[in-house]
Amino acid sequence: MFTPNGKIIARSGLLPKNPINADRFREPPRWPVRPKGMKRILALLVAVNSLAFGQGYWQPDYRKHHVTVGLGAAIPGGDLKQNYQKAFAWSVAYGYRPIKWLQADFGYDGAYNAADVNDYQYSGYGPLRITDYQTFLPVGGRVVLPVARGRVEFYGGGGGVYARYSESLRQPDEYTRLGCPSCKSRDGWGYYAMVGGSVAVDRGQRFRLGAATRMYQVDTAGATVGVLPSWKTADRWLNSYLTFTVSF
Repeated sequence: MFTPNGKIIARSGLLPKNPINADRFREPPRWPVRPKGMKRILALLVAVNSLAFGQGYWQPDYRKHHVTVGLGAAIPGGDLKQNYQKAFAWSVAYGYRPIKWLQADFGYDGAYNAADVNDYQYSGYGPLRITDYQTFLPVGGRVVLPVARGRVEFYGGGGGVYARYSESLRQPDEYTRLGCPSCKSRDGWGYYAMVGGSVAVDRGQRFRLGAATRMYQVDTAGATVGVLPSWKTADRWLNSYLTFTVSF
């Protein structure tokens, strides 16, 4: 091969000193991967990406906020077993889910007349009944296992709880509030564990029906509520609910 000034570069490997003319004789750069190989790699990446997003592993296909209400029964145990009875129970809870499989829980559970208090306070309105309530304030978290593309969820978790048993006076009407000097209360702290599950009832998975059980272990002390002794007791509760959840 000859350059414009007559020099042979095929044998000597020399390039013209003029860089403008030299560019005409440089070989074009070669790709490290042939075009066919590159197309195959791109096609494979697109297929894997579509599969992952279609299955919902990488995309945020879950709802972060969950409000749950429930109705059920509270079953006392431990030191309460001989003195307390099964009671009607209700639950209200809020859950925040920062990622798909973990949720922080804040709740309120209540039970009615588990201590079977049936006293009366006499007033100008006549005898007013005194009843008892059990209150639980659980704070904790859960691990969530979504299956069937999130339509079904199973979960388990636990945390700490504050419990209070109190007596309350039934008021004569909604406009009158009378004090109850004879009403007593006791409280304490403990922990809880929970299991449950739910099923979405709509395509958008905003509404769910399910069931949940919380086991409470608390130590309470204070005044006598019902026939419970006034000293410290080790109490256990098994509260089960049918639940309805709204997610957004």
